[in-house]
Amino acid sequence: GKYFTPLPYYLSKLAINRMMYAMSLELREHGVSTVALSPGWMRTEAVMADMPPNTRPSPEEFDKTESVEYIGRAVVALCLDPRVSEKSGTVCLVGDLSREYGFTDVDGRQVPPFTIPDEYLLD
Repeated sequence: GKYFTPLPYYLSKLAINRMMYAMSLELREHGVSTVALSPGWMRTEAVMADMPPNTRPSPEEFDKTESVEYIGRAVVALCLDPRVSEKSGTVCLVGDLSREYGFTDVDGRQVPPFTIPDEYLLD
């Protein structure tokens, strides 16, 4: 399969996802659901402040970004879902959850699920 570079970053994400899966198995008998959320390209204040002016996203690229509130709305939707246990042990893309639950980002958009372009993946 392919993986995202740098390798330590990729491994940190995998470790979180595997921990969540293990937690879902261990906590199931207590009625606790665990999911990992996978946001897209988030427009955090730090990301925007550290971005050199000549590398700011184009309008087309900016349309693929999401506010920090978007993932918060995903958390709320999951907490309100009486069937959230069906998702326990899975990694949920915030863009997919927005379509399933009908929430939008602060600007009214449903940002598509984030995918890493092939040029950033290694075999």
